[in-house]
Amino acid sequence: MHVLIAHHQRLLRDGVRPFLVKLGTKVEIFDADSLEQSIFVADRGGCDLALLGHTMPGMDSVAGIRVFAEKFPSAKVVLLTATADSATVLGAVDAGAHGVISKTMSGRGMQHALRLILAGECYLPPNVIMALARSNNLPLPGGQLPVFKCHGIHFSPAETEVIPLLLDGLPNKLIAQHLGIDEAATKARLRGVYKKIGATNRAQAVWGLLSLGQARSG
Repeated sequence: MHVLIAHHQRLLRDGVRPFLVKLGTKVEIFDADSLEQSIFVADRGGCDLALLGHTMPGMDSVAGIRVFAEKFPSAKVVLLTATADSATVLGAVDAGAHGVISKTMSGRGMQHALRLILAGECYLPPNVIMALARSNNLPLPGGQLPVFKCHGIHFSPAETEVIPLLLDGLPNKLIAQHLGIDEAATKARLRGVYKKIGATNRAQAVWGLLSLGQARSG
């Protein structure tokens, strides 16, 4: 697996490297300090996963994500940022990012997020998902978990239990632990939610649920 870590600060690149090598049994890591160099390096060595610094030269905020994603469509592109606010996160996803990771995240947390992304899911900072959920009046952890009805869509009580945990950014393993069920049952519940809202992955499910919440509150 070819992994690119691109950031204008060498200290950060060097600090992240030990966690990246643990993503697989054979990981080759390249680094860069600008968008231009990132493209050059990925062109020469290939790229399966790219972590791009939000403020490095050439990025122009999240615009660089779109440039890189269009040039390397098979790569999983991740924005590495110190400002993981809703506008930045949504802008990055719209530009083609498969995930957004805050530089305040722990190394272990980053590993989990990247494994989720490599598995085909989208990772978004939980605080952003929670903020979007609150603004759209969606159920949140610790509150009531009503059966969700909107535009003819009906989620079962079991499916409704996983919705706030999905929006909280929890992986399947932690959702299962929280609900006291196994991962197979968790995946089955999530598949039910995905099917009912026409989603094929976690990112689409989050946006679909937020859209339902907006319609529900309107």
